[in-house]
Amino acid sequence: MTQRLQLGFVFIIMHMSFGYLMYPKLTYSLTESGHWGIVLSYGLLQLILIAIYKKGLNYFPQKDMIDIFLTMGRWVAFIFLVPYAINLNALVAMSIRAHAEDIISIFLIRTPYWAVVVLLFLISTYTAIKGLSTILRTSVVFFFSINLFVIFVIASSTVNFQLHNALPAWPLSLDFLWNVKFLYLMGFSAILFLGFVPSETNLKFGQLTAAWLYVLFFYLSAVYVPLFIFGQETVTTFVFPMKEAADSVDVSWFVFNRQTLFFGISIIGFNLILNAVILWMIGQIMQRLFSGRRSKASYWILAFSFIAFLFALCVPNRAWIEKLGLMSNGTNLLFIVILPSIIFLYVAFSGRMGSYGET
Repeated sequence: MTQRLQLGFVFIIMHMSFGYLMYPKLTYSLTESGHWGIVLSYGLLQLILIAIYKKGLNYFPQKDMIDIFLTMGRWVAFIFLVPYAINLNALVAMSIRAHAEDIISIFLIRTPYWAVVVLLFLISTYTAIKGLSTILRTSVVFFFSINLFVIFVIASSTVNFQLHNALPAWPLSLDFLWNVKFLYLMGFSAILFLGFVPSETNLKFGQLTAAWLYVLFFYLSAVYVPLFIFGQETVTTFVFPMKEAADSVDVSWFVFNRQTLFFGISIIGFNLILNAVILWMIGQIMQRLFSGRRSKASYWILAFSFIAFLFALCVPNRAWIEKLGLMSNGTNLLFIVILPSIIFLYVAFSGRMGSYGET
């Protein structure tokens, strides 16, 4: 199986991990009708950012994003990439803590949250240390197996659909575009991962567009499945709307009498890949910026993983998890906008426009 296809699987899985938990709830808080308008606006804006990012990266076909920033100067790389690595670590901490809360509510009601957090951190850290090749191979198995669970959850939930719950279908206004919560929503993105693989072996823009359309279809289903079942007024009261939608279906005829078991397995798989990739990205940044005989990516991964673990344990409750998660995603949006823009501007002012390659 080609590396490009595997990269596409990782790209999709990372976004699906973002989408299962907080994405639907944030979407419901932005509008009472025409929720598809928010998802498609999000998708279009992200696609524009992907195009700018990919265009800049393609001028350096044999370099990744870290190499490009080091070309600008080591201090430039320090100023932009070290804060980015710190924010990535916050994303790991909040992602694992939020997923741990959901896993406990499904499988392990009497288990202390720290035990689940420890397990998720151990598996994610080990996978990250094994490197990108291991992550890519694992993503193939996870993509096909977990997507079967997702399809099962969506298909079985249709028995409870009440389509009138999503009315009115047309957005009443575009005011959500200026709402700060929409900026948080834009932070639910993993497009910067694309810059950690040289452009010549990375996904082409057409392939990225196909993967992105798959992600948008998933986001639409994550928003509309709970909406069709419960309606706008009810879904806004849920912490994890997709979990509630899965739990509403009677599958007593099946060997597993709770559909949420499939939901729980899905979020575990998504979360492990997402956090393994982010920790691997952190290791690559720190190892390259602090190059030396004793500077190894695995040491940085272990150090940052331990810091993220302590951070996750210190978060007192679910309200703080949501608050800090939104803050880290808001900061993530800044980097999603700034880093591709800097690469593109560097290309423009360094006279590389004439050497542009295929997207």
